[in-house]
Amino acid sequence: MPPKSPPEITVFDIADWFLAKANDEGRDLKHLKLQRLVYFAYGWYCAYYDTPPLFGEKIYAWRRGVVVKVLYEKYAHCGDNPIIPEGLKCPNLDENVKEILESVWRAYVHLSETLLGRAICRHPAWRKTQRSVEWEAVMSPESIRETFKQLVEKYDNVGA
Repeated sequence: MPPKSPPEITVFDIADWFLAKANDEGRDLKHLKLQRLVYFAYGWYCAYYDTPPLFGEKIYAWRRGVVVKVLYEKYAHCGDNPIIPEGLKCPNLDENVKEILESVWRAYVHLSETLLGRAICRHPAWRKTQRSVEWEAVMSPESIRETFKQLVEKYDNVGA
């Protein structure tokens, strides 16, 4: 089977990749952290590849961070316990996607859910969307892309 690339990829493919990686490394991965890793993967992919978004499911700005509702519905029952997936298979993804996921994993896996949430709540895409409603709103792929492109520019210019 050929590797999946956007727009064939779903949020569940990305989540399964992170869950398989955690399992391979003997790490626990909780629902809240999984949501945040998925968001960072989406954002960095948007910033580096001028293609369709990483996956088609909508990302929502909730009061304390970001949520992909279908992923939330799948794992909400885990609460604050580690996710123990059944029948997990690591998806076959194209090299560009795997490169982003590996980078996100290395950069963020050691950070707490709280710290990741605070970082997201500083992102212009989240702040702009969250201000627009009382409870939740869909974050536009364009605003997420712009937020992460600004981060690329900021950090690419460090030490230049």
